[in-house]
This record gives sequence, structure tokens and C-alpha cells, in this order.
Amino acid sequence: MNKLLLSTALALSLASTVATPVSAQDDGLTVIWAEDRSSAALLDPRITQSRHEIQAIIQMFDTLIAADGDGNLYPGLATDWEIADDFQAISLTLRDDVTFHDGTPFNAEAVQFTFDTIADPETGSQGAIDYLGPYDRTEVISDTELVVHFTRPYPPIEQALSEVYLAPVSPTAVMEMGNTEFARAPVGTGPFQFVEWSPGEQIVMERYDDYNWAPEFFENTGPSQVERVVYRFIANAATRVAALEAGEVTMVDLTPPLDLRRLGDSDDFEAIAGTVSGLPFSMMFNTSQWPLDDVAVRQAIIMSVDRDTLTENLFFGLSEPAYGVLSSATPSYWPGVEAYYPYDPEGAASLLIEAGWARGDDGIWEKDGEDLSVHYVSLLEPDTGVALQAALRENGIVLDVENVTKARQDELIMANEYDMGAIRWVSNSPAVLSIPFNSNNIPSPGNFKFNWMHIASDELDQMLADATSATSADEQDRLYAEVQEWIMDRALFWAIHDQTQMIAYDADITGVQFAPGRWQVRFYDIRPAG
Repeated sequence: MNKLLLSTALALSLASTVATPVSAQDDGLTVIWAEDRSSAALLDPRITQSRHEIQAIIQMFDTLIAADGDGNLYPGLATDWEIADDFQAISLTLRDDVTFHDGTPFNAEAVQFTFDTIADPETGSQGAIDYLGPYDRTEVISDTELVVHFTRPYPPIEQALSEVYLAPVSPTAVMEMGNTEFARAPVGTGPFQFVEWSPGEQIVMERYDDYNWAPEFFENTGPSQVERVVYRFIANAATRVAALEAGEVTMVDLTPPLDLRRLGDSDDFEAIAGTVSGLPFSMMFNTSQWPLDDVAVRQAIIMSVDRDTLTENLFFGLSEPAYGVLSSATPSYWPGVEAYYPYDPEGAASLLIEAGWARGDDGIWEKDGEDLSVHYVSLLEPDTGVALQAALRENGIVLDVENVTKARQDELIMANEYDMGAIRWVSNSPAVLSIPFNSNNIPSPGNFKFNWMHIASDELDQMLADATSATSADEQDRLYAEVQEWIMDRALFWAIHDQTQMIAYDADITGVQFAPGRWQVRFYDIRPAG
């Protein structure tokens, strides 16, 4: 298979020697999704930050403004909208024929409730709070009319309202159950409704038969042809692929590259693959403590790894190395990042020597009797952790990899007991940079946030605010280029590779679509092939 260009969704013909029938029950088509995680924590769009949970959430919730897989915007739950001239408000006109899965009406008060609870610190929002931006209040005009006000200009609001993090939730359900129970049995307006959740095993959804408000970019209208969705947790990649070939699942998340190539030789499977927009798979350096409080050490670490070779060895041409804080598929990506910190072991050594380090007898850099050792809390991509560890050891740096559970990761991050952690984030907007870089997002005990670098910079906060307030594409590009340059100059963030999502699925179905950002997959339009 030739090297694939993955800047947009790419259909591939895949297959196996085992014929795999579409999973079905007597009452209709069932899609069984194999997710690359062993569990989930919550299914509330207002709170989660997990791409794994979002994969289930997008089936059950609709957005006010809809976006196709390429990020083009369409009417969603809102039929029309208008941004104020000063970009400090957006007026929305809502559909009048939508109901939540609990039978209660969707209206302007539901939107107000959703946004107000996201803004409430008691809710503990981890993702939606950043997409909501400088939120002030929601003014309800009527059941179908409202105005959302902001404390300063917020031009990205259209894109933000297409994110499922800001999808309206049922106020009745939240008030009856409370946030904790709602997150275990969510109620939205999407094409599928929640049925049951067996922790560590699966989440089950079924078609919402009253659904009749799909965005126009879907081929289907009315209720989905999929009767039932089963979201299975299968963390091991080989097990996921084996389950697909055995006919036990319909679709496989994050198919390994070699399996993608192997399956491509026959006719029983299809796939979609895409370069994901947002944050590339990257390392965040904890600058609040030794040894990563020294910019020379951070620069030397980056320069000690050949990202081109590492990415090729891991992904066999199905992904590209990353160099900056935004994926190359993200709007306002600044190509200038590609000139920073090339692979240069000799240059890295010079930086360390100048900073007072010396090679010990064992080849490891040391200073004041301490080895240059970095504690990496690894939840994602264990193979990448092994490859980084080997590359750094070759250049005298110890990467102490601790493979952890999500709970252990969160514990270490909130207690500031780590040197480096990995991040990746799916987003169609460069405003995603506020999530890891805004001072308000420094984690602390009981407060899990994503500024794991512990960067508290008024200057950077203002630069991010100015960039999100840009009122033209040219101004946005210029301001975000300055943000990216500021971050790169300080070597705060070590981009490793662009995220590439590779989905293999049963060829007996069609209508599979990426959601915005090209990571999650929508099930609504799926139907039997042929």
C-alpha cells in the first residue's frame, strides 16, 4: 500500500479471509463498536473531556449548530443564528419540533440551563467550559428565541456551538437525577437514546423513534436505520481486530497500521482514515519542578529524538510527525513551528553542557549528583512511550515510564507528582490551545485540568484571549501564529505525531461518517450496503 495522504477523510477498501456478517437482531440492524479503552467514567457532554466518552455522547446528543466531518456548518437544533457586530452576543432561533428522550420539549430554557450549569464551578466542567469561552448569560426571548451574551468579543462561537460539549441536555433529567446520576444515564435529543451501561463491558443505546431533525448533510431522514448500538470496551488492539474478523463487532476503533494494510488485500471490510485536527499527540513538560524548569533541558530532550523515524516506525507511513502545538489539519496552524528543534543530538549535548550537565560513567547526563531522569505518566500509546524511552536513553536521558490507569494519572496530575504527561485533543478550532495553556487550567488537588505544564503567564493568557477575539481570518492566523511562536520559544510542549484515526468496519454496512475533527464516528446514517 502506498503512503497515504490523510489530511481529509480517506475511504479505503479493506478485507479479511473471514466473511463478517452485519450484526443484527430480529428487530433490526445492530452496530457493535469496539472502543480502545477498558472503561468510561461519565457520559455528560457538559463535564467530560474524554474522546472515548464523546464517541458515545455524539450518538445521543445534538448540537445547536451542526458540522459535517470537514467542519462545514449547517443548521442543527438552531435553524438560524446571527452574531452581533461586536461579537459579544449571538442570537439563535431554535427548532420547535424537538423533544428530549424523556419526552420533555427542547426549548430556549433548556439551552440556558445547559450553558448556566456548564459555567457553574460546581458542575466541574473539564472541556465544555473552555468552548463556552467568556460566557456571561443567556437571555431567553421565547421558547424558540434566545441571545447568548459574552463578556468580551468571542468570534469562535459558531464553531464552538457545533461542538458536542455544548450540546443541550434535558433540564428535567438533570434536576431529577443530579449531575452524578445524569452522567450515568444521559438524556439528549440525538438519534439514539441511552438504555444501559455495564461498567467495563459495554454501553447500549437504541434508536430514538421520534427523531426527525437530522442536519441536511446526512443522507438519511427520520429515525436511523440502526436499531441498536452496542459500545464495547476492548482496550487491546489485537483483540479488537480479532473480534471484527470473527464477526463479534461491526466496527473497530484505532485499527493498528499493520492490520489496516493486511486487511486491505481482500473485500470484506471497509475503513475510513483521517488526520485529526486539534492538538497532535504531544508531551507536556512540567515546568514547575526540576529538571524541566530549565528550558535548555526541555530543548535538549526534544532535539534528542528523530520524530520522522519514530513516526515511520510506529505508523508505517499512515501518520506524519508533528512539530508544533496544533495539528497540521487545524485552522491557523503556523508552519513556522517546523523550523524549531530539529533532531540534533550534538546540539542537545551542547545545550546540556552549557546548562551545567556532564555525562556520567554510565553515559547518563548528571548534575549535582542527580541523573537527568524524567518521570513520564503514560496513559496513551504505550508503544510510543517505549520508542521515546529508547531514543532518549541513546542520548543519555532517562525516561522513567509509568504506565497508569486513568484514575492513577489523574491522581498524579492533581498532586503534581510527575514530570511529563501526554495529551491529544480533537477540535476544529485553534481556540483549543486555551485548554492546555490558560492559567485557569492548572491542575490542583480535586481540580483536574489540562495545563500540566503549570504555565501561569498573564502575557500568554492575554495573547490567547486576543486570538479568540479576532474578527477576521487573517487576524486570527496572525495572532495564533504569535501564540504558537511564544510557546515554541519556551519549549513547553513536545509534539510527537499527528493523530490519525483508522477505522475498520464490516463491508455489509455503508453510511459511516466522521464527526468534526475526524476522530469520532457517527452512526446515524449507517444502513445495510447494497
